[in-house]
Amino acid sequence: MHKILYLSIGVTLFIIIIGCAFLEFGNSTSKENNKYTNDIEIEDNIQYKGKFPIPVANFQVVTSAFGNREGGGVVSSNHKGIDLVGEKNSNIICVKAGTVTWAGWQNGYGNCVEIKHKDENGNIFYTFYAHMQDNSLKVKENQEVIEGQIIGIQGTTGNSTGDHLHFEIRLANKVQIDPAPYLFEEMEKEE
Repeated sequence: MHKILYLSIGVTLFIIIIGCAFLEFGNSTSKENNKYTNDIEIEDNIQYKGKFPIPVANFQVVTSAFGNREGGGVVSSNHKGIDLVGEKNSNIICVKAGTVTWAGWQNGYGNCVEIKHKDENGNIFYTFYAHMQDNSLKVKENQEVIEGQIIGIQGTTGNSTGDHLHFEIRLANKVQIDPAPYLFEEMEKEE
């Protein structure tokens, strides 16, 4: 009778020890597979006013909408994105998980990042973030990014008239569409 009791206790302890070792091994393996998440910064001031978060932290105002815009009494060329202003030195964040397809200088856009995404139906689209500060980009080409991840700092590089983020949504063929319906339930008023 005692042999059966000791055998039961021994088997139970063996199972517990093996189970604990397996859990520890499983945790270390998942950390290895997701090691990039240990090196990223997530913005803790994420604002949602629509489907996607506002891509600039401490958002204050939209200064230029998508489409034709006026400047000094003259209608300028078609604006391919939306200009968003946060407090000075605000973080720029990724609005949806994806893969970085560009990170660097691009002519009039200055320091910018483009990210490739898939929507819920598997359709490809891109988000584009421009005019970020020099030496502020925190991502590189082919890097996987997640929603809320800090990718740079608001700035005024390239052809820019002030500190802001120029944000675009591009279809798979790179045609730009109005990002406002994805960021706001109702369009913010310009000041």
